[in-house]
Amino acid sequence: MEIKIIDIIPAKLVADVGAIELFKYINSLEENDIVINFAEIDYMTISFALEYCYQKNICSKNITEKNLLKEYEELIELSQNTY
Repeated sequence: MEIKIIDIIPAKLVADVGAIELFKYINSLEENDIVINFAEIDYMTISFALEYCYQKNICSKNITEKNLLKEYEELIELSQNTY
């Protein structure tokens, strides 16, 4: 299943609560394979990226990212090394 992130949370990913809300939604889905479409994201903070990686790490679902800008991809890669 593919979800467009801007349909769940605002396009400015500035706080860890956004990642928490996103994963609350993802965890409520019956599907196990989830593609998160990052199209139209305007901004991402390290706070969001860290919480996103933490939530992804503890989530039992198979999650992949799509349409992630290079700068945000690098931010998430750096954050993943924390967990």
